[in-house]
Amino acid sequence: MPRTIDPSIIPLCYNRKPASLVKETRQIRSQTISIHFRPALRDVKYATRLKRNTLTQIFTVSELTERIKERLDSDLRLHDLWARGELSNVVNHRSGHRYFTLKDKDSQLSCALFRNYGVRLGFELKDGQNVQVFGDVEVYRPRGQVQLVVRGIRLDSGLGFRHQELERLKQKLAAEGLFDAERKRSLPRYPSRIGIVTSPDGAALRDVLSIIGSYPARIILSPAQVQGDGAPESISLAVKSLQGRADVVIVCRGGGSAEDLWGFNHEIVARAIFECDSPVISAIGHETDITIADFVADVRAPTPTAAAEMAVPDVAELKSHLDLVESRMVRSLWSSLERKQERLEYLQRSLSARRMYAQLAEHRQRLDDLAEHLESAQRTRLDILKNKLALAESGLDSVSPLATLSRGYSIARSPDGRLILSAEDVAPGNVVELILADGKLKCKVLEKMQK
Repeated sequence: MPRTIDPSIIPLCYNRKPASLVKETRQIRSQTISIHFRPALRDVKYATRLKRNTLTQIFTVSELTERIKERLDSDLRLHDLWARGELSNVVNHRSGHRYFTLKDKDSQLSCALFRNYGVRLGFELKDGQNVQVFGDVEVYRPRGQVQLVVRGIRLDSGLGFRHQELERLKQKLAAEGLFDAERKRSLPRYPSRIGIVTSPDGAALRDVLSIIGSYPARIILSPAQVQGDGAPESISLAVKSLQGRADVVIVCRGGGSAEDLWGFNHEIVARAIFECDSPVISAIGHETDITIADFVADVRAPTPTAAAEMAVPDVAELKSHLDLVESRMVRSLWSSLERKQERLEYLQRSLSARRMYAQLAEHRQRLDDLAEHLESAQRTRLDILKNKLALAESGLDSVSPLATLSRGYSIARSPDGRLILSAEDVAPGNVVELILADGKLKCKVLEKMQK
């Protein structure tokens, strides 16, 4: 049906389906215009009675956001309104403002709670909270973003509170270490006693028993109420009753709504699973259903059928595996025997007396060669060291004081051993010691003569 709209907001081109042509007819103030939505602007077709400059007006981004803002501001339905949804992307800015996204399963909307409205909030905003907000829809022009400016906010009732309690319980149990991967136990390879906690009338029990089949294990059913009032207490008691009686425990039930599975989200169930002395496999609902019991259990299975497959080995697969192992052992033994036989024959050939004497003669000759090379290297090394010593001795003689004394020079020292380097160091009458090349002289200074 034709729609009455303002021509100022008709798009020039709308590339909604680039691969195909989409045609839409609109009625604008008693005038009809056909717009063919194509990737290019040239494909927009005009009615003959509509002025071309109406559709070809080009806005700047600021003008366009301003026009959108004016439209939103003039719509009273978008002011002083209440909206409900779930919080996500909560940001507490240092300025005191809070920014978050309000969403449901299909849509989301950016929100801003300014400091003057949030100062008396009374609780902290956190991701996952279910809330009701009061405010106005506006446009944040710098980003061209439609947002809800919140002036009031309160926690919503119903499912939101339940999920909040669930998150608080998760955090509490995680802090106590109930979810730690380090404490998870591995499943026994061949259990002889299998405990099952479920409703005796449910399809989950039939599925588990059909998978276990002919595997030779003792099945211990610990019946429990798996939904409704009293379910958490019943499940907890059923798990505790298997203490010391099973090698592995399967806690399971079929699919259902969140309310049906809520009994497995209670603290007493989590602690009963945590305290169980046997590894626990949880199989609650379908693969997409996750409960507190799944976090605490040693292994989570997507379905009860998968839990049974994890608990016991497949008999046919086990037999096939044993046959394969037997075949490999036979081949390995024969191969090992053949290698040892070949080694024995080789050693017999290698240890013959003639061969041993030949090897001994070869090693003796090799030893003589090495000794000769060692002596030659030793002599060469000794000659080199002698030459180096002679060169060093010659160098020392050239700078030795004794060599200088042998050429007719002497060294004068005072009686206390100090060298006399200048005539000023002695006075007439002083006794000095002269050191010559072949001895020493004690002399008395009779007269000091200037140059």
